[in-house]
Amino acid sequence: MTAWEPIVLNFFGIEVGVISADRDEVAFHFGPHMVKNSGSPDQLRVEFSRSTGAAPGEFLVRRGDGTPLLRRAFRGWGNVPPALPPFAALQDRFCLVPAVVLAKGGTTVALLGGPYAEQANVGAALAHRSWEFVSGRLLVLDRHTGEVLPYLVPLQARGRSAAWLRGAGLQNELCRAVTSPTGAEVLLVRPECLGPVAPVRARLGRPTLVQLCRSADERVRLTPRELTPQAWPDGSAGLLDGVPAYRLELPGVSGAEEAAGLIDQEVPCEESESCLYVPNTLPARHAGLTASLRI
Repeated sequence: MTAWEPIVLNFFGIEVGVISADRDEVAFHFGPHMVKNSGSPDQLRVEFSRSTGAAPGEFLVRRGDGTPLLRRAFRGWGNVPPALPPFAALQDRFCLVPAVVLAKGGTTVALLGGPYAEQANVGAALAHRSWEFVSGRLLVLDRHTGEVLPYLVPLQARGRSAAWLRGAGLQNELCRAVTSPTGAEVLLVRPECLGPVAPVRARLGRPTLVQLCRSADERVRLTPRELTPQAWPDGSAGLLDGVPAYRLELPGVSGAEEAAGLIDQEVPCEESESCLYVPNTLPARHAGLTASLRI
């Protein structure tokens, strides 16, 4: 792809032009965010370069006028913060927490857990109960309003969780197996493959946090608890102070359906609009060079 043919994405009203990236890869990871190029002068540019030898590839972020903001090593799409959108150049605006996020009515739930936890499986079971996927991998919060923003990237599953999803008869074009930096196989699944998704321009209310844990027996339990999740950037977790939080204990993938039933029944439903739409365009506020590495 030539430098003058960017792939254009819109995240939360911020337009990002992507240069020298594989269109198929970008479409798989960020398809719902792809838009026509508006030619906006506020468009951020993210330029990718290939790895050479043992050195990883890089991505360079520029303002629309060409001013460089930061350069970072590119080690795949699963890092926090990810390369797209270039959160590292926008860290004054967003808070990120690794989670699978769904919404129903006026309620938003973020499923937290380790790499081998069953967030994808519980999320799929919730989707069968008319919950909409908001994000497959990250809880994205607007640091100025506290609202949850859709980030419609693939869910990740490993081990038995991945086997359970494969057994559900996934569409091949909506899932891919990749290898993690640690050598483990990871199944990536587009959320549209598992259930309905929230509109990309939605803004949703403060979330309820649900921490997944392995139970000591075969029972599934959902109990209120205090929880302070790890968030990026450092110091942003206070945005989640006071939100409802639960501990979800389940024996494994076999408990996903029962766990979804407990969440559906026990998590209070907010009486509010499920989605508040943002304007077609939002003025982008870009971080200065103080937020970047040396070019």
